[in-house]
Amino acid sequence: MTVHKAPDRFGFLTELLDDPLVEEIIVIGGMRTFIVRNGIKELANIVVDSQSVRRVADQLLVGTGRRVDQSNPIVSAQLPDGSRVHITGPPVTHPDRMNIQIRKFVVTAGTLDDLTERDALPEQVARLLKDAVRNDKTILVAGAPGAGKTTLVNCLLREVQPDRRVVTCEEVFEIDAPLPDMTQMQTRDAGLDGGSEISLRDLVREALRQRPDRIVVGEVRGPEALDMLMALNAGCSGVATIHANSGREALEKLVSYGVLAGDNISIPFLRRTVASVVDLVVFLRRDATGRYVDEVLSVPQQLDGDVFTVEALYERRASRSAGKASG
Repeated sequence: MTVHKAPDRFGFLTELLDDPLVEEIIVIGGMRTFIVRNGIKELANIVVDSQSVRRVADQLLVGTGRRVDQSNPIVSAQLPDGSRVHITGPPVTHPDRMNIQIRKFVVTAGTLDDLTERDALPEQVARLLKDAVRNDKTILVAGAPGAGKTTLVNCLLREVQPDRRVVTCEEVFEIDAPLPDMTQMQTRDAGLDGGSEISLRDLVREALRQRPDRIVVGEVRGPEALDMLMALNAGCSGVATIHANSGREALEKLVSYGVLAGDNISIPFLRRTVASVVDLVVFLRRDATGRYVDEVLSVPQQLDGDVFTVEALYERRASRSAGKASG
């Protein structure tokens, strides 16, 4: 009797998914596959046909309650290990080209002290952030995709006092912190079974009804910014992530996103609200040397209604320059 080995469920991606050093996988129609290790992207020696890409995409979505097809060509889901998969197919892409991007759940830093050991932030910044969380300050974490925002949020949440109630709102579950009183919610697309869409705005509004001490919003990028600001203005503290190129730009983007919530939302009102609820902005940067905290800004009482007044509590470049000068 001849025994034939069963084909791997994830085909050409199996080895990459099993590799603990691979942080991200990017498949472009099967003709090119990129992988990211230690924040550095490289081209993998993998070329497959479009049918193989389609089969793997379908397998990735098994058990998620989601599928990719002509009527639903853009899909995000979470794999059993916590990795996040994003798939785009026709008609959004070329007819014979399906793209897959997987951000793997890689166990990295678990605490702020771990980040200090990895030179992602100095000890004084770790102490600053620990005190901010323990004193119920609201922290906006900004940076480019892959800069380590979610990792930092997980580290921050480990400093939350055990008697605090935390409610998280995300598109896909990524936050992972061992808190005794934490409710986690994720969005839902309109289901194939007729279930209605649940947006990030819906989740933020629902979070406020759950008597939270701290609300956590993953990846603010739309009108949910207004709902978050209103929730934070109701007396609870928060942590949120946002894509931005600097700490100051993160504040401006929060205002821009808030405007998307309605025609009667004024910019001066949003600027005042942002300044009143955000205490710290932590900006993360990623480059060839790794991921690290580039600056930490405090948002004091505003003097000008048109320009955010901020105070730099830490700047990596200034810190390193001072270190070289003293050496």
